[in-house]
Amino acid sequence: MILAIEIENSKINFGIFNSRGALTLTFSVATDINKTSDEYAILLDGILNYYNVDRTLIEGVSLCSVVPMITNIIIELMHDLFENATIIQVQKGIKTGFSIKVDNPSELGADLVANAAAALAIQSNDNLSEKASIIIDVSTATTVFALNEKREFIGGSIFPGIDMSFKSLHGNTAQLPNVSVILPTKAIGKNSQDSIRSGVILGTAMMIDGFIERFSKEMHVDNPNIFVTGEYAQKILELCSSSYRYIPSLTLYGLYSIYKNNNS
Repeated sequence: MILAIEIENSKINFGIFNSRGALTLTFSVATDINKTSDEYAILLDGILNYYNVDRTLIEGVSLCSVVPMITNIIIELMHDLFENATIIQVQKGIKTGFSIKVDNPSELGADLVANAAAALAIQSNDNLSEKASIIIDVSTATTVFALNEKREFIGGSIFPGIDMSFKSLHGNTAQLPNVSVILPTKAIGKNSQDSIRSGVILGTAMMIDGFIERFSKEMHVDNPNIFVTGEYAQKILELCSSSYRYIPSLTLYGLYSIYKNNNS
């Protein structure tokens, strides 16, 4: 079994893949930079026991992180819990299965690399045409990035996520309220809350559609493969007009693919 770990700002996502490459279990814990390796060990060991996972069967761990302060703690924990496992981290020098054609590859988030690896693996496994892909992650930040038909990661766009936008409007204005994530029914809001929902939620959907159109023109492609993931993806996608494939655990699939690229 292979354990994939995605360390985000708010939570750590875990996924276990069996010998056939099927994702058989996912779970998450809150990201807490104040926790020690021992505390995370107790937490993770308890979860694995709860799901009857035999730790001795974990032969490999593939990890990506956007929280440097906690990365080494989790890697240390992996060595303690899975003594015989091969542990890899998505970082410079790792085999991803594609070329990175951006100005400074070291600035590229490891989660974006994993998402791109997943997109290519899914294209291959599902016999999709090998053409340009657009990969969208609607999470803390919303990211839209592109892979061309040459399997080159060529860059993308980053803008504030749903929660970030809501909190910014509420925290930086005197009268605008904080609102919950409920889909707007109309573009023209009749009150402050509905107007904010329209601006943030519908606005995000319109930006995603707009970026897909602009990316397609810049890459000179029609109908690229579009992969979408992220905490708020399902809500946003209801308002999008583009065709897409929604894959909740896209990053975990990418981590599994990267592990296989480096241990085959």
